[in-house]
Amino acid sequence: MLLAGIAGLSPAARAGSATASSIWNKTNALARARQQLPPGAVITGEHCQEVEVGIGNIRYLCTVEFSPAPAVSTPTSTPTQTPTPTP
Repeated sequence: MLLAGIAGLSPAARAGSATASSIWNKTNALARARQQLPPGAVITGEHCQEVEVGIGNIRYLCTVEFSPAPAVSTPTSTPTQTPTPTP
């Protein structure tokens, strides 16, 4: 019973997010956040905010939300049969 509960908490089964910041611009902050995504992840949302870190100094903070990559099913292998020689 305990194992069934733990399996339900698998991070691959839930959506996630990645956050990054940049002193340059929003585009750079988004690119840095996207670099953190797992392979095959599907982006479900993006948002950015400007944070003032000093007088006239802005830091761009962006979060990219994603769903994990869809599970890829592998075909089941069927046993190979050797043809019977005909006389």
